[in-house]
Amino acid sequence: MTILYVIKYIAQLGGLDRVMAFKMNWLAQHGYKVHLVTYEQRDHSISFPLDPSISHTDIDVKLWKKEGRTVVQRWISYQRLRRLFAKRMRAEVERIQPDVLVTLTDSYQVIDLLMNIPTTALRIVESHVERKAFMKVGDFKGNPVMRWLAGIYDRRMSRYIQRADSLVLLTQQDKAQWSEVKHTVVIPNPLTYIPTRLSTLDNKIVMAAGRLHDQKGFDLLIQAWQTVHDAEPDWQLHIYGDGPNREQLQQQIDANQLSGSVSLLPATNDIFAAYSEASIFCLSSRYEGYGLVLAEAMSCGVPCVSFDCPYGPSDIIRDHQDGLLIPNGDTNALAQGLLSLMQDSKLRHTYGAAARNNIMRYSPDNIMPLWKTLFT
Repeated sequence: MTILYVIKYIAQLGGLDRVMAFKMNWLAQHGYKVHLVTYEQRDHSISFPLDPSISHTDIDVKLWKKEGRTVVQRWISYQRLRRLFAKRMRAEVERIQPDVLVTLTDSYQVIDLLMNIPTTALRIVESHVERKAFMKVGDFKGNPVMRWLAGIYDRRMSRYIQRADSLVLLTQQDKAQWSEVKHTVVIPNPLTYIPTRLSTLDNKIVMAAGRLHDQKGFDLLIQAWQTVHDAEPDWQLHIYGDGPNREQLQQQIDANQLSGSVSLLPATNDIFAAYSEASIFCLSSRYEGYGLVLAEAMSCGVPCVSFDCPYGPSDIIRDHQDGLLIPNGDTNALAQGLLSLMQDSKLRHTYGAAARNNIMRYSPDNIMPLWKTLFT
């Protein structure tokens, strides 16, 4: 069976790039012919190694290229680039002759083009964020005219997603948001690595990781850390990630005199080494598609404290068994949750052991056969 993945790029040291590379590698190593077509990879290196048998082509169409100075000129350029994308993708599909074509909702602006390409391949769309996160209507809260137009655009794209043979979602809660789509299936992300090195849970380090963006709520975590630091000044908060909010977050750290206990560290391709050095993992996101970092931390025996945001944490964490779920956005409760594990070593170790045991339900042996069944 030949599977074609169409993805914007695999260029960042983030969870999505890591899990997509892992899935393609797993399939390639289990008898599938896997092809990857990117369209904005350009000269960026692939951030996670791909199996040598995987064919990769970049068709080099940067859809949001800002050509021209006026809105009309940018619109004309965008339409030209869409036509170029469609032409080059048709050529790749004709060359590869896939049995299955897989793309992501991250490629929202070209879903319609992919659904219109002539092919007998089954078409599958994966969603890695909750539905509202990528819909354009949310980008224009203060402009009723643009919000109305964005709503029309979103409904149009929804109709194209309904034409897919399957829409794959990460959680049951997100599946409920797609009631108009008949063919949906829930397949959680697999653990991309089963570590043998577990945390001792004795280092006074709380870890967080993710893109430095409003979605991840690191501003809320730093706000909560003020209370934590007052009670437990010996503990350190390590935040791993890159993104547009780095300067803003550093200013917040400095303004609250937390520079001695909060560190903004760059994204790393050895994230499991960081997990194994931490004693608690914290997820402060305003929303998620899943929360892969929670599962990864738990696989290292690290208990997690997480906002119960939509969607994912409540699927992964078993509250007061292997971690703590905190009312979404409640920074005071987040601080108290962190302190409860910091100040009780026995509880921390009990939750950590349960986390390691419970999270094995997301092992590749349990998750990847679900993809084989879907393809078949």
